[in-house]
Amino acid sequence: MDIQFLQQIKEFIQFKFFIAEDVLTVFYVICAILIPFASWYFLLWVIRRYAVVIQFYKDSSYSIIFSFIMWIVRKIKFFKNKIDEKITWQSLTLTQKLKFILLFIMLVGMSELFLRLIFEYLIAYMQMHEYLKPIAIS
Repeated sequence: MDIQFLQQIKEFIQFKFFIAEDVLTVFYVICAILIPFASWYFLLWVIRRYAVVIQFYKDSSYSIIFSFIMWIVRKIKFFKNKIDEKITWQSLTLTQKLKFILLFIMLVGMSELFLRLIFEYLIAYMQMHEYLKPIAIS
């Protein structure tokens, strides 16, 4: 093996040499593609939990927060109740569907924006590091 190659690996492990910006760009694109799918599965999870909490709320005279706490308590094995958590998209009302679609759009938008800001910061950091490195050495 080449000694220069081993030196570069050592510098990479010690964070003296950074990965290329192209690698960050590829990771950004992969994450940007996966965010809508992950958000959709999160939305389905929220729909199932929403239905159970609303069922507790309608069955009782308590507030929605107390109903949510009751749902958490009933998830504990000792308090578990046989409540049907299976709800489908078709069983929701039109206003509930619109709420969840709006939630999905906001979740995807904010996630994409946050992801973009993180990757822009990382790329800018690497560019500043490369620019300031010769100044620090001299």
